[in-house]
Amino acid sequence: MKFGFDAGLEEFRKEVRAFFREEMAPARVEGHADALDLTGFDEAFERALLRRCGERGYLGLCVPEQYGGAARPPRFKAVFDFEAAYADAPAIDTPITLVGSQMLTYGTDPQKEFFLPRMVRGEGLMCIAYTEPEAGSDLSGIKSTARREGDGFVLDGVKSLVTAAHKSDHACVVVRTDQDAAPRRGMSMFLLSLDTPGVRVIRRATANRWTLGELHFDGARLPKDALLGEWNRGWSQMAAALLSEQSGMAHLGWATRNLERLDSLCRDARHIVTPKAVVRQRVAQLHCDLDVGVRFAKRVMFQQDRGELEAAAASMTKVYATELLQRIAQVASELLGPFGSLREGSEWAPLGGHFAYDVIERIHPTVSIGANEIRRNSIAQLGLGLPRNS
Repeated sequence: MKFGFDAGLEEFRKEVRAFFREEMAPARVEGHADALDLTGFDEAFERALLRRCGERGYLGLCVPEQYGGAARPPRFKAVFDFEAAYADAPAIDTPITLVGSQMLTYGTDPQKEFFLPRMVRGEGLMCIAYTEPEAGSDLSGIKSTARREGDGFVLDGVKSLVTAAHKSDHACVVVRTDQDAAPRRGMSMFLLSLDTPGVRVIRRATANRWTLGELHFDGARLPKDALLGEWNRGWSQMAAALLSEQSGMAHLGWATRNLERLDSLCRDARHIVTPKAVVRQRVAQLHCDLDVGVRFAKRVMFQQDRGELEAAAASMTKVYATELLQRIAQVASELLGPFGSLREGSEWAPLGGHFAYDVIERIHPTVSIGANEIRRNSIAQLGLGLPRNS
């Protein structure tokens, strides 16, 4: 992968790739597999890796120096995310990625001084809990509530489809705080410890066995400093946070690695049942698609560097990159014919059943962090100026 950026960024990319090559070497990861976790690795390995990333300064790339960061432009973090995904390393959904922008933009000085240095050092795990059982992708349907009581808050309700809830130390949640206001004007954001009395975590299996979490709040009492940002401004804070996550480079890191895996299977050809001419045409098309995806992501990266990120451009990158992952898995499965459906455990499964797993797995990114159908609405309205369907 050639990013075509300046020499300093290219040297940084090589440095990060070498780091992950060493950290993800078979001798290091042996004995740390966990099929019930989205990352594929156990909690101990993930925490240790994040601490080593923190020691190298990789987690605070864009964080101000006063909190221990390097204050670099966003493109450096985008390159880090690409390389972490390319290496299949559990270093994508870090606390600084999930909650850093909310903390930097809306946190109080004490909150920033407590949380940001810990995030930069790789201490602790966090999750974001926005979705609910009856809300799905329509977050205006959130029903969990928080009410003021004494000098703190009381939280009730259920959050669903929470990645990494079972191993996180803290969660960032958005709940209703004004039942009489319109949903977008009556929500607030909170950052809470998951060992708070009245908070329960339940793990639910997905189609590929790894689990998502449910957070149950039963009269959970939060201190006054649990409020993150402004009262009843949680909707706008949540929307800004989701937008800030989108460079698309992590998805393209996975896509690049998976396309390389498919290339290797096609060169070997022992498991390929499709005529060579068809194989060449379909794989070549995927390489062209990947190049288009990288160009989308570069546009978003440069916009982020200038502080002028367009919501439609971010949505285009997210939709395109996640659906490219689906296309790579589907094409691989089709080219492999009967071998393409064999899962891990079969001696005949190519690459240990990687693409059979991926055909199911790549549904997940298209519905998380704003389902692609919702993103297409954003592209139509904000990018093309089309009216809402009345």
